[in-house]
Amino acid sequence: MKPNDAKRIMLLHSEAKVEFYSKYIQRYLRILFLSPYITEINIYDVFCGTGIYDNGKKGSPLVTFDAIKALRNAYPNIDKKINLVVNDSVKSKVVAVQSYIDSQNKNYCNVIYNNKGVDEMFDEIISVFRTQKHSSRNLLFIDPYGYKEIKNATLQALMSNLRTEIILFLPISQMQRFTTVAIESSEKPYEPLKQFVYSFFDSEHPIRSEKVSALDYIKYIKEALRFNKYYSTSYFIERDASSYYALFFITHHILGFEKILEVKWDMDEEGGKGFKLPSKPNLFAIADKQQNINDSFEKLEHILKLLLRSSIDNKQLYAEILRNEFLTEHAVRIFERWIENKEPFQVQDYATKVKARKGSYYLSYEYYNSRKNPEPKAIFSYKK
Repeated sequence: MKPNDAKRIMLLHSEAKVEFYSKYIQRYLRILFLSPYITEINIYDVFCGTGIYDNGKKGSPLVTFDAIKALRNAYPNIDKKINLVVNDSVKSKVVAVQSYIDSQNKNYCNVIYNNKGVDEMFDEIISVFRTQKHSSRNLLFIDPYGYKEIKNATLQALMSNLRTEIILFLPISQMQRFTTVAIESSEKPYEPLKQFVYSFFDSEHPIRSEKVSALDYIKYIKEALRFNKYYSTSYFIERDASSYYALFFITHHILGFEKILEVKWDMDEEGGKGFKLPSKPNLFAIADKQQNINDSFEKLEHILKLLLRSSIDNKQLYAEILRNEFLTEHAVRIFERWIENKEPFQVQDYATKVKARKGSYYLSYEYYNSRKNPEPKAIFSYKK
């Protein structure tokens, strides 16, 4: 494979990236499109890249447009404004994307094409966000050619209106491999990486150690992107045996967080963590897969037993399950097993304190949402 082939042919790791984004955009659009409280949806593809690759695979802006088109066709009677902003500093890429979208766009969405530098584009987006209506929602897909344009202050400014979600793609192995060198070097090529590390991590943070693995590097960035107030998760993508990329997701809204977790577990049923290149078939593949699934459920079971030492209501439990990057359906499977095994697990009605009806867990956003359900519905405990 020649180095330039990745620019013309979508490789497996890039397919995984676009598939992840595609699955989320479909969920995201449908929820916002059907919400009576949202009047405008804005989607920004800041580095739009190639439209259609030589092997027929579609890049992120075309995947976005196709999702909008499908939504409009599914709900033709809903009139809601959708803006798609496509940008790249390479004009030929924008032209290629425009050629595809304009040939099919029958008023499905308003498309704005830009050929701007990244800093200018981010400044423009932040300026727009300052004057937006509260009923607007934004999704930014940021897939840069490296990492030098990714700055702490910029991400915080983009998130500050509490109406925005970000999906960010970073070349983890490249960053991890050179972090300690960059910190110790005064050479100009290392300056962007040095500034990235300095802006997100203090001088004592373990990410500055050359012993940090690529997966730990991903974990530390994920934690930093919470900015102590947002939900954030990651999804690693294996390019080869020694090279990792990762997608990061940031939101202030727990429902958006739940939807991205659904995507992760849909794509990786073993642990909801990432994409691995297909391995050669072997006799132990099925057993290894099942063991990974069992390990994930054992981890959740341990978390749940710790949480339920003290009684906890359904709203609190819903949030904690998601914060630990599991889905409520995973917890329900464990609860059902506990009940079958007659373990000391109990669910009570919140108001009456009597035993709740079988299967009455109320672990969903509908019951978490204080607008629809101001009071909890159930109390959970596990006490020996």
